Amino acid sequence: MKQPAARPTAPRPRPGADQAPCINNFFVPLALGFGLGGALTTACAPDTAPPPTPAPSLFTDDKPVKPPTQPAPAGDTPTTQLNFVAAPSAWKLAFTHHAGRSPAKWMPETMTGGVAIVDINRDGAPDVVFVDGGDLQNPQNPDVGPRLWLSTPSGFVDTTASFGLTHRGYGMGVAAGDYDNDGWIDLYLTTYTGDDRLLRNEAGKRFVDVTAQLGIEPQGWSTSAAFFDLEGDGDLDLYVARYVEYALDTTLKCYHSKIHVYCAPGMYTPLPDRVFRNDNGAFVDISEQLNLAQHAAKGLALATGDFDRDGDTDLYVADDISRNLLLTNEGGTLKEQGVLAGVAYSELGREEASMGVAVADSNDDGQWDLAVTNFQAEPTSLYTLKAPGVYRERSDAAGIGASSRARLSFGIAFFDADNDGDEDLITANGHIADNVASYRQQVGFAQQNSLYIRTGPGTFTDASNAAGPALQHRGVSRGLAVGDLDNDGRLDFIVVDNDGPAQVVRNATEPPGHFLSLWLEGQTSNRSAIGATVQVTAGDKTMVREVRGGSSYLSVSDRRVHVGLGATTSVDEVEIRWPNGELQKLGPQAADQFLHVVEGKPPVAYTPGKEQRLP
Repeated sequence: MKQPAARPTAPRPRPGADQAPCINNFFVPLALGFGLGGALTTACAPDTAPPPTPAPSLFTDDKPVKPPTQPAPAGDTPTTQLNFVAAPSAWKLAFTHHAGRSPAKWMPETMTGGVAIVDINRDGAPDVVFVDGGDLQNPQNPDVGPRLWLSTPSGFVDTTASFGLTHRGYGMGVAAGDYDNDGWIDLYLTTYTGDDRLLRNEAGKRFVDVTAQLGIEPQGWSTSAAFFDLEGDGDLDLYVARYVEYALDTTLKCYHSKIHVYCAPGMYTPLPDRVFRNDNGAFVDISEQLNLAQHAAKGLALATGDFDRDGDTDLYVADDISRNLLLTNEGGTLKEQGVLAGVAYSELGREEASMGVAVADSNDDGQWDLAVTNFQAEPTSLYTLKAPGVYRERSDAAGIGASSRARLSFGIAFFDADNDGDEDLITANGHIADNVASYRQQVGFAQQNSLYIRTGPGTFTDASNAAGPALQHRGVSRGLAVGDLDNDGRLDFIVVDNDGPAQVVRNATEPPGHFLSLWLEGQTSNRSAIGATVQVTAGDKTMVREVRGGSSYLSVSDRRVHVGLGATTSVDEVEIRWPNGELQKLGPQAADQFLHVVEGKPPVAYTPGKEQRLP
């Protein structure tokens, strides 16, 4: 990789700068893990700081572990009935992520770790796919690689080997969608090493690697990916976010105050994202046709959604110290609208180190809002619509800004944690520098995750310290996915800790509140129903959800549409707007049901995990 020339000048460092690398006696713009400017020098000594002490974990086994005692910067602790606990041993769901950290401090090591909660075998119950990093020094290490856990009545079972989910490349993230419309969810695995894989699901029994035959070639460091229907033709296309040009043999060596640190990606050339069009099951790279090179940035996360409400699927890409992109779908082409819409920069008009993105109607105005995680000292941004096509950033007014600045956040999701019909917000937090505590006071490598409960239209309260023991855990958190893992009507979540055990968390909140869960399946629309919107009316309350092809960071959440109903025992009406534009009304429905809705057909109640519902 060609090293870009250092610049002799740079913007003045902002207050609260977290760290700065040094090389070549120049100032450079900084990015992930740095986010701010800083001075460089060649007078650097090797890192002599002691290794950080591992944070206690609640997720290694069933033995109780006393949580760390340092307080979280969350202000006043609210009262809440929410109770999130480590998953019981009966679930049998465990995974340890491998980053393969090296003394060389290669950047991919501190960024990897994705997860998908997705139904692989069509039994209506969510299965789990973990994406492992690997070992950059030993790429063929047989002890690392992706893992598949299928849900069974007696707990989750590791079926990685029987499904042929073999290790290849240094893993980053995962996308999921039925690209060939055969009724079985397929996977796309992204890698740092460029050898991404498209895996076709054969009848819920095994995966077949069809990457080569479908024309998807090695493409450099890819991060998040999402399936979506670009052209509205009923099959799923693929968007792949990419990061920077980076090679181990040409990596820079960087220091802060004579301490060896991970280099900032601001020193590296950004890679343009890629789009693959699905032509009858074969993929064609149309990135050049869509002029994506002109929007080259350091892509880390993306979310799908009909942001302009014109009936097709748009994309939002969270970039690292580059402007974020809002790519509106204009009849099968993508038009960049982020700057005009006010979602490209911070409230102060600055590029931020954006890591993850989530979408919901946070203020009940019927429009999709964007929440974007950023680097420490930058807030988790909340962009809400103030006029058609124009957003405003209001994280502080919403009650998110203050505590989110104290944490470095990656994965993010809106989800109804308490089944009251309003979507709450969770972020997965953890620094990128394993030795940050040696040069930055009160900043740790492992950090507490954040849970913001919605207290009203557009307002939230940080309940991280009050919502159960699992949220007291501190980890180096990256990917985050939510879903009803035990099918009890309460949404659980999984967080992948970089180079550590995954946090598998059960929602044990009592009373649980009523709910309605919808498994949507397209017919003339894409089979995964990505892009479908659901409106549920119960009394004077209306709740809107959308089936998304991607969100969070490197991860996929359970695509069953979950609507909390609180004390309400029935809904008056369910309206589904399918991706092809057709409107389907289900009429009144009883609460506490799992419904399978095939486009144009009456809903069918089912019991998750009891039997396969074959295509």
